[in-house]
Amino acid sequence: MNKKITLTGANIVFFIFTAVFIFYQIVLAVLLGQKLNNYIYPIVLVNEFVMILGPVLIYCFVKKINIKEAFRFNKPGLIPMLLVAVISVPAYFVASMLNNVFAYFLQFIGDLPVQAIPVPKNLSELVVGILIIAVSPGICEEIMHRGFMLRAYEKRGSYKAVIFVAILFGIFHFDITNFFGPVFLGLIIGYYVIRTNSIFAGMLAHFLNNAIAEVLQYFSDQGAQPDKLTISWPELQGVLLYGFVGLIFTAGLLIFFKKVTEGKSQIIPPISKVSKDIRAIFTHWPIILIVAIYILMMLLYFMVIVVTKYYSF
Repeated sequence: MNKKITLTGANIVFFIFTAVFIFYQIVLAVLLGQKLNNYIYPIVLVNEFVMILGPVLIYCFVKKINIKEAFRFNKPGLIPMLLVAVISVPAYFVASMLNNVFAYFLQFIGDLPVQAIPVPKNLSELVVGILIIAVSPGICEEIMHRGFMLRAYEKRGSYKAVIFVAILFGIFHFDITNFFGPVFLGLIIGYYVIRTNSIFAGMLAHFLNNAIAEVLQYFSDQGAQPDKLTISWPELQGVLLYGFVGLIFTAGLLIFFKKVTEGKSQIIPPISKVSKDIRAIFTHWPIILIVAIYILMMLLYFMVIVVTKYYSF
């Protein structure tokens, strides 16, 4: 009899990741200080393979989980994978729009720090950036979210699981300016995995999203990075245009994707009403603590950006 990933077990693993990740970031900030940005790539690799992948694999080893079955290591099919690749471009611009709209209004409250991911300045740096920023999250984060977490939450219904895991995927980034984009992508990527019954569809989508970001950074202005994130009204208008056009193309392609994936997987129906699901999930102690930590970090973030904007000397 194959053992299953339990919802309680998945939530506890996610909480352990949260606690260790936050502690690790605090230690790095204390030890490295201003030099933290010089070690972004090694930090990312430790995050992905130790903080994210490690607890998942340990749980599966201890509980003797059938990895292939639990994580859907199945063939997704050529046409669905081609569609995933095509949809990745418009979906990227939709996710970027969601993040930028929120950041545009947030910048009036305080000075928003620029994300510390290095901008590749030549082809070799671009290749390294894609390997670290696109390949490793495409593997490790998908195994945690669309493999481990999605399988556990699917007991409440396949499509409900996609929604709940997408929200947790947004929280997982612990960055309020990078919340709505990941939630949107989490919904789409989870849908790919459910419809194809293959985590490889999710890995490809995640990889392409991050790779597109790296490539766009490479071909953008390679001057010195600004100290703070600013978005002008004309820039926001451009973001909205690309985002809404991307949304139309994404929706149309997803309809086609649904047709070509008919019968590829068994969709588990919901077991209860949405209100009961919300109570069952968000009153579970690991999720309560994770949400509390997230809210606390966001409040601290708001305090820092306000102080930086109005009270810096």
